[in-house]
Amino acid sequence: MTGEYVRAWPAGQGVGLGVSRTVAAGLVGVLDDLECALTGQRRRFARRPRPLPDRRLFPDAYFDREASDAFRARYGVAMRRQVLDAVRRTAVLFVHAHDSGDDPAVVTIPEVAVPDVFCALGHAQALFVSRPRWNALVDWPTVTLRKGGRELTWLVTCQTALAEAALVAFAAGDDEPAHQS
Repeated sequence: MTGEYVRAWPAGQGVGLGVSRTVAAGLVGVLDDLECALTGQRRRFARRPRPLPDRRLFPDAYFDREASDAFRARYGVAMRRQVLDAVRRTAVLFVHAHDSGDDPAVVTIPEVAVPDVFCALGHAQALFVSRPRWNALVDWPTVTLRKGGRELTWLVTCQTALAEAALVAFAAGDDEPAHQS
């Protein structure tokens, strides 16, 4: 197969995410960039990525800006650690799929890992939008023409496909009757 594509489906106790080799390689690089931006490390043979302040990573917790800033001051380090851990676990899944050499590269995401992958794909979008992603004005028909536009499109498409497949995969468990004691 050629071209760029993303497809997701329910797979046993998780979700399968099939992406083209191009998308797989791009997402591995994006996850590496995000890890470097979160830790302040430099990629091998590359410049240090732009740091991501908590204000761009995490939405306001309150309507009051000062209260939100105080919340980030208290919990920002712990929230960043959770995002970094999710990014690292997600990167392992994508690297294994990419290194398989298959086309499509199939990322098998167990049910327990779906929140990690969703978190990593969502926070990685902060690398490509100038404002916080929940306030970003994106012209989707022309997004691929700008720097980082293809990667942003891949992230959003993968996150959407993952959400749709996970909802289908895990909805069957909701029909089971609650355990009576």
